[in-house]
Amino acid sequence: MVSTKRKPLSNGQILTANIFSRVLYKTTFSNKKGNQFVLSIDLLKEDVKKDLLSITTLRLEKIYINLLKESNSTNVMQKNGKLILLQCIKGVCEDFLTKQYGYKISINLDTLKQSFYTKNILRDVEILFKVPFYSLVDPKVPIFRLIYYPIYNYASESFIEALLDNLVIEISNCVVYFSILNLSSVYAFRQTIYRSKFLSLRNLERFRNNLSWQLRIKTYIQRPIDLYNNRYNLYIFRTSGLYSRTIYANRSKEIASLTNLPLLTIVFIEVRDFVTSRLNETLYIISKGLRFTFTSVLGQIIGLIWRGIIEGLKK
Repeated sequence: MVSTKRKPLSNGQILTANIFSRVLYKTTFSNKKGNQFVLSIDLLKEDVKKDLLSITTLRLEKIYINLLKESNSTNVMQKNGKLILLQCIKGVCEDFLTKQYGYKISINLDTLKQSFYTKNILRDVEILFKVPFYSLVDPKVPIFRLIYYPIYNYASESFIEALLDNLVIEISNCVVYFSILNLSSVYAFRQTIYRSKFLSLRNLERFRNNLSWQLRIKTYIQRPIDLYNNRYNLYIFRTSGLYSRTIYANRSKEIASLTNLPLLTIVFIEVRDFVTSRLNETLYIISKGLRFTFTSVLGQIIGLIWRGIIEGLKK
């Protein structure tokens, strides 16, 4: 008789299932709160946005669970993490569009890879996609401590959940950004998934321009500043809405890989800090000299004048 017993789930698989079930529940509370940044998903109708977030969550859970079943899952993630993330974005995009239109839609992987938002996500693949997975395997994994220690000693369940919240939101933003650039010219597409205010081509173009401008500011200026200041910005779900939160993250290796404008941003900050420090020192020396002049030299002059007046009164 053939045994039908299933292989018991590992601790990592159980933890993954528990966390993703909570993330999936929170995707129904996706109204943006507490920050002024434009997100791609702001473009979508509420029910469409919830569909996209839930599709992203379920696909990510499936990918992580399947990887955790592998005996060498960490090695697979280390070697192929960028490709796995790219395939995940492609799968989410296809599942989302297929659900909205009712027939199978295929996305060209090379076209998706050339999207500016996709490039940004792949650039942050380690902290965005790999570290949450490693933390599910081992909450005290060295790569986690390398990035977040000493503020965070290990990956608590709530912290991993926050990282996965951010991952779900960023992938969803990436899918919508790709759709805006490649499908928005079709009016029926806008009718199906966009909020009513963006049915107007003028409003849509304004939103797209603002989004593109913000993304470039983030890429060329804000990201280098955050790297330099050991900061990382997370988007997290709460039952009260979607929030932005800044946490500590040591990403010194990524600073060394900066080139062109992002590197120039770091240089500008260093020059500004140097000039500001020297200026503060100069102002301190000048103020100290002025204080000495007023308290010593001018004080003596006033004293001499006063003594002269007293001597004159005595005559």
